[in-house]
Amino acid sequence: MAKEDAEARTKKEYVRTFIFSMKVGTPVEKLHVITKALMIVIMSIVALYMFDIPISKGGPDIAGLVFLLALVFVLLGLARSAKYLVTSYLLLALPVLFGEFFWWLFFDRALPGPTIPFYIWPGYFPIGISTVLFLVVFFGLYYRMRSVMWPLIAALILWFISITPAFLDVYPYTWVAIKTGGLFAFTLPSASVTVAFGKVLGYGVLIYTSFLFLLTTRDTEIAGALRQLKASFRAAFFAALMFRNLNIILIDYENIRTAQRARGAEVQRRNILARIVDLAYIAIPLVASMIKRSTEMGVALYARGFENAKKPVDYKETKGISYMDVIVIAIMVGFLVYTVILGHTIRALI
Repeated sequence: MAKEDAEARTKKEYVRTFIFSMKVGTPVEKLHVITKALMIVIMSIVALYMFDIPISKGGPDIAGLVFLLALVFVLLGLARSAKYLVTSYLLLALPVLFGEFFWWLFFDRALPGPTIPFYIWPGYFPIGISTVLFLVVFFGLYYRMRSVMWPLIAALILWFISITPAFLDVYPYTWVAIKTGGLFAFTLPSASVTVAFGKVLGYGVLIYTSFLFLLTTRDTEIAGALRQLKASFRAAFFAALMFRNLNIILIDYENIRTAQRARGAEVQRRNILARIVDLAYIAIPLVASMIKRSTEMGVALYARGFENAKKPVDYKETKGISYMDVIVIAIMVGFLVYTVILGHTIRALI
């Protein structure tokens, strides 16, 4: 069984995961699902600890959170799933992260320390680093979307955010300042930006570690791991069935979307807001297909005697715990002990 499964998998270049696919033979694909689950749980715990460090003790560990987020994207890159994430869920999650940033920036005013000014408008038109940021974002998004409106809006938002901190009005951040009216500013605790940025990085780690698991795990791995942990066959079977439906739902979504476009409905991939509107056109037939499939699946299982089976054919997990799994688990546990238990930070280490 193990030999046949290994030969079948090596003949494929990619294998299906819960919501996409990953390349066979990569370091991430070779990891056991238990290793990946422990790794993601530990990274989430560490991220929660890092962004919850109080200001009196140095504030959020920005360096550590950046390291964790970079590690997640490196692992996705190794699994050859990063491109799919960037073109789909990365963009959909950005509004949530921006909302979290502004919430913690403006509504967390009880922080200790002095206050610093932030510009609503600095009283001049700045030409400098903010201008470079505007051009890079605009032309980058324009190349991707082939439209003007949404790249312009995104570039203007980031440009405006880049000129709000008062300390950016000096060289080398601003090369030329063209006077354009009066100054409008407000004050916030000096630690507000650090706290808000730390919260956003922490939530980003939590969001994208969950995608790491969904993009690099197969339903058969879940079933096999549960059987290795002595779970009942039925529990393992229904857990695998539940996770496999994630992939099936995505396939149904694409099929319904293609059918709607063939009928002349405007469900074309244009930008983030348009995709959200597309969901309204697709939601009803998608839910109907899910209900129909679950009913058919229940009838099929009942017809095959699954409910009354005394000794069902068991599933044998073909992937054991390797030396790489042990090394990864040891590194992650050591990282957990170093940060959460001993209270050290990556910032202090650097």
